[in-house]
Amino acid sequence: MRIIAYILITTLLLLSVACADQTVKPTSELTLEEQKLRLKEKKDELSALQEEIDELQNKIVAQSPELQEKAKLVDTLLINKQDFKRYIDIQGRVVADDIVNVVSETAGRILNITAKEGDYVSKGQVIANIDLESLSKQKIELETALSLAVDMHDRQKRLWDQNIGSEVQYLQAKNSKERLEKSLETIDFQLTKSTVTAPISGSVDREILKAGEIASPGVPILTILNTRNLKVETDLPERFLTKLDRGDQVSINFPSIEQEMNGRVAMLGRTIDPANRTLKVDIKPAKYHKLLKPNLLAEIKVEELSIDDVVVIPSVYLLQQVDGQEYLYTVKEENNKFRAEKTYVTTSESSADGIIITEGLESGDIIVSKGARNISDGDLIIFE
Repeated sequence: MRIIAYILITTLLLLSVACADQTVKPTSELTLEEQKLRLKEKKDELSALQEEIDELQNKIVAQSPELQEKAKLVDTLLINKQDFKRYIDIQGRVVADDIVNVVSETAGRILNITAKEGDYVSKGQVIANIDLESLSKQKIELETALSLAVDMHDRQKRLWDQNIGSEVQYLQAKNSKERLEKSLETIDFQLTKSTVTAPISGSVDREILKAGEIASPGVPILTILNTRNLKVETDLPERFLTKLDRGDQVSINFPSIEQEMNGRVAMLGRTIDPANRTLKVDIKPAKYHKLLKPNLLAEIKVEELSIDDVVVIPSVYLLQQVDGQEYLYTVKEENNKFRAEKTYVTTSESSADGIIITEGLESGDIIVSKGARNISDGDLIIFE
């Protein structure tokens, strides 16, 4: 600024010298018309002088970086209307629908187990063999007793046909034969149960008994899990009861395996748990994934609110005055330069992804996103 002042003073001195060389009539001696003419001349001279001063000032500023207005670097965002959605985030877990215990239908010592933990087995595949030697011995004894019973029955029948002996003796012999025949049928059926097969297809989740141990009816030998038939189970707070219905589509995220997929609501519970005021919900994943395991943590996103065609911006771009009034900076063009303009806005619904602007912004506006906290109203800005 000292350089500009020096130039102005020099210019005025030059003009004074130039005027001193001419014979100038004093103002007091001028007529009214001459005074008006003199005033017009002075104004023209002043206008020409101001133009020269402006030109010199611009040249000085252009050649002096320290005198130039410095633009601030910012990033911007073009505003376009979009659909606003807000979601409820609920935690759940993966649950297996098909998980069964493999049991022997008869008692006996386990000779061998053909499947180990983690092995995949098919429905009907042999899982274990049971030693039924005791049943085989019982069968031999029954066959011997039955042979005698048949002989006694035949003898009593011949005597009864000849009206010899009592009817009671005949009926006892017949009953003894038939009872032994039924027992032998039972033994034969039990002997067919020497092999234990898989009731479903799946992976062996747990071994309970080992080879050499005694298997009994109803006691599990191992557990089979069908990992292709899984569901996500969650508890829905009752305040969101109207936000979800059977058949609705939801988004499921599995953070541990970094997988996200859609799912369908397969079941809504009929009762609300009075302890935590929640409703049981089952969700069926849309596809199978080999890393899905029972008890795996799942995050379910349920749509709570949807508004079409509104102005939405990320909440982080919104600024607030001490009095609570919200604002942001829009970009305005001025003389081929861009400046920040403080713009007050009115907001409504918000979510984790953004906030709705109801007043202050229109589609097509450009706002300052990155760097907004380092500028003021009217600042010269440039874009990254």
